Amino acid sequence: MDLRWRLATRLSMLAAALLATGSALIAFALRHDVAEEVAASGRLAELLLGIGEAHHGQSAALQRLLAAGDLRHVSVSLERSASEQPSRSGASDALDWLGARLPASATEEQRIPVGDEVLVIRADPRAEIREVLRDGLRMLAVLATFACVTVLATWRVAHRALAPVRELEQGLARLARGEERAALPRFELLEFDRIAAAIDRLAASLAASRAAEHTLARRLIDVQEIERRDLARELHDEFGQSLVAIGAATAFIERHAAGARPNEIADCARDARAEAARVSAHVRSLLRQLRPHGLDGVGMLESLAELLQHWQSRAPAIVLEATLPERLPRLSPEAGLALYRSLQEALTNVLRHSGAQRVGVVLQPEGDGVRLVVGDDGCGRVGTLRAGGGLLGMRERAEMAGGRLDLAPSVLGGLQIELWLPSSNAGEGSNDSNPVAR
Repeated sequence: MDLRWRLATRLSMLAAALLATGSALIAFALRHDVAEEVAASGRLAELLLGIGEAHHGQSAALQRLLAAGDLRHVSVSLERSASEQPSRSGASDALDWLGARLPASATEEQRIPVGDEVLVIRADPRAEIREVLRDGLRMLAVLATFACVTVLATWRVAHRALAPVRELEQGLARLARGEERAALPRFELLEFDRIAAAIDRLAASLAASRAAEHTLARRLIDVQEIERRDLARELHDEFGQSLVAIGAATAFIERHAAGARPNEIADCARDARAEAARVSAHVRSLLRQLRPHGLDGVGMLESLAELLQHWQSRAPAIVLEATLPERLPRLSPEAGLALYRSLQEALTNVLRHSGAQRVGVVLQPEGDGVRLVVGDDGCGRVGTLRAGGGLLGMRERAEMAGGRLDLAPSVLGGLQIELWLPSSNAGEGSNDSNPVAR
């Protein structure tokens, strides 16, 4: 049951109980008023009989009836002579004040001679005023009781209905402390149960995000170690051999410079120069891998084309179909690096994990940015793909540059990576490209 139905149901039950109580009070007041009216009517009939007897000289009964009083709507008194006025109380109350405000016809008196005395009959509105005031006060009391009970009941129902808010607050506090679960119970009210379910989903999402962050951190550490190991191996294998060869050539020249034939010295010099050129080329290759140049300038397309050619040379058995535009909008340094690294990581994943035979790369301007699509015919699928450190790193780079990374089925039959990056706010620039082998 939701909060609206609970409040409406309980307030309706309270209203029904108050209406029943009010009806009982009205029935009791009606019974009391009817009894008073009947009693007053009986006394009035006895007074009329007493007046008839007083005309025959029997005024004692009339005197007793007048002394008893308790008449409603009329006031009856005896005067000694017609010239005397009926005695009035020296003090006037609120009922007399209200009666004085009535029209004169409502308080007109009648004088009836009864022997030596005069019977004065005057309309008395005080009984009716008292009855109206009493009924009004009863009604006001019922309404005040209804209002007070309604306010108290509403406060109590709302207090009890909103009690689960404290548990929701505690669950959010647990999430803020870094716990994986909010540990919320099932709630009776539908609204709070939905909020608890949303908090549980949020907790699961936060746990997945934390796990992805830990995976990415571990992946970055592993990549760092792999890069350092590869760099150390390259330095040891390639540079060591070249430096040994250069050292041997220069040592020969140093020892035999005086007596060696010129052609022998020239051969040693050519060998040393060739090894130095090979070392220099290898150094440039390592530098391109560590930090490509021109990613935020006119050399973007040249860097991408060189990356594609280098990858094709490493995987000649895979057919690479690359489509690059002649011009690209100028990209920020972050977007340029994200574009280069994403293409590099996507091609590396194809080579290592997909088992693909064909790869398609399409780069083109789109809207206020550029769009890169890398698809293959390998074994990767969107539903079964596990987001590893490579994909997480690509997504993080894209988001840091203001772009987005999506996964979709490829038209070649495998997996397709779609990257969109915004252009630089500094303006548009042209990035000319050399032809890429297709």
